[in-house]
Amino acid sequence: MKYAGLDVLQYVIHVKEHHVHEERKDGASPARRTRERRWRAGSAMVAGMLALAVGSSGCVSVLAQHKSATHGSTLQGSGNSEGGTGSLGKLGSALSGKNSKAAMAGGLAGVGNGVMFGGDVPLAAVEGALGRKLAIVRVYDRLGQTFQSRLVDNFLAHGTTILMSLDTFPGGTPYSAIAAGQKDATITAFLESMNSSAIHYGLPAIYFTFEHEANVPGTHAGLGTSSEFIQAWDHIHQIAVSHHLLWNQGGRIHFTLILTHFFYNNGKAIQWWPGTSEVDVVAADGYNTGGCRTARKNHSGFTNGVTPPESPSSLFTGVVQFAAAHGGLPVFIAEWGSVAYSNTSVRVNWISQMQSFVAGNPTIHAALYWDSQVPPCNYIINNSPTSLSAMASLAQSALMQGKPI
Repeated sequence: MKYAGLDVLQYVIHVKEHHVHEERKDGASPARRTRERRWRAGSAMVAGMLALAVGSSGCVSVLAQHKSATHGSTLQGSGNSEGGTGSLGKLGSALSGKNSKAAMAGGLAGVGNGVMFGGDVPLAAVEGALGRKLAIVRVYDRLGQTFQSRLVDNFLAHGTTILMSLDTFPGGTPYSAIAAGQKDATITAFLESMNSSAIHYGLPAIYFTFEHEANVPGTHAGLGTSSEFIQAWDHIHQIAVSHHLLWNQGGRIHFTLILTHFFYNNGKAIQWWPGTSEVDVVAADGYNTGGCRTARKNHSGFTNGVTPPESPSSLFTGVVQFAAAHGGLPVFIAEWGSVAYSNTSVRVNWISQMQSFVAGNPTIHAALYWDSQVPPCNYIINNSPTSLSAMASLAQSALMQGKPI
C-alpha cells in the first residue's frame, strides 16, 4: 500500500536520515537539514481509512508478569508542587505481591491488561491485516501547531490513545526561550487540548513528549545544550502541574522521555534526564538496520539486510536498565523496526524475538512499530506477507492486549 498523501512522512524521513542510521556519530549534512513544515500524519485519506477499520481485541488472557495496577484513588491523588509523577514511595506502599514492581510501573504508565501494541500512522492504516486496532499511535507535531485534527480525533474516538511529540526544530524556538516562558500560551493550549480530548473521548491516559530524541545533534542544531533542554522540559512540566493536567492530579497526561537507544546503551542518557519527578515513562527508539546505513553512506546499492540482525535485547536492554535504576519507571519502545532480508524468515524471527524480549521484561508497557522507510533503509512490513503475518501474530498475542487505564 502506498501513502502518497502522508506529507508527515517526508519530515519524519528527514529526521531519520540524521539519526536512525548514523548511529549518532556523524554530523548532519546541510542538504539534510530539517525543513519547517507540518509533520503530523493528518491526511483525510488515512483518517477515512481508519474510520472504517474494525479490529478485534484478540485474546483476553494476559501474561501474569504484565498485569498492572489500575488508576484507583490511591494512585491518582498525590500530585504536589513538583508534579508528583514520580511519587514512587506512595505508589510502592499501595502495591504489593510478587509482581509489585511491574504493577507499579504499569500504574505510572497508565497501562493495564498487558502491553499496548501500536505504531505509526501507516501501520494503523493496515489494522485490517493485523486483525485488531492499535492501542496507541505515534503522532509528531511542531511547536505552534494545534493538537486536535481529524486524524487525531478519529483515533481517540475509536479508543486508540496517542503518543504525541511536540518538537521545535533547528532555526526554531531554542530551549532557553521555552524555559524563559516565551511559548507558554502555545504550550499551555496544546497540553490542555490533549487533556480535554482524552477526557472527551473517555481515554484514561494519553502520552506527551517534548523534543523526542533531543540527544541527536544533527536534528537539533542550535537549539541548546542538554542542560537547557532539561530546563525547557522542567518548565513545560510545571505548566502541566499548574493546570492540573497530569494523570495523578485528575488529568490524563503522562510525560514520556524519548531518546535513541544508543544513549541508554552508552551511558549518556543521564545527560538528558529531567529527573524521576518529571518523567512517567522512559522510552527509546531503535532499529535493526541490516547494513543499510553503511550502504547509504557509501552510496552503494541496498535492497535487503546484509549484516546479521541486531537483536532486540542488544537494542533495548539499556533503556530497561536505565528505567530500573531511575525510580523503577515503566518503559515504552517508542519506535522499533527492521529491514527485510532475502531470507524472509530472518525478519519473521526478529519480530518473534521482539515478542520474547518484551515478555521477558515486564516493565515494558508499550511497543510501537515504525512502518515507514528512509531509503535505502526500508522498515515497511506491509509489502511482505510473511512479516505482516508475524506482526499480526504479535499484535493478537495475549501479551499485547494492553490498553490505557
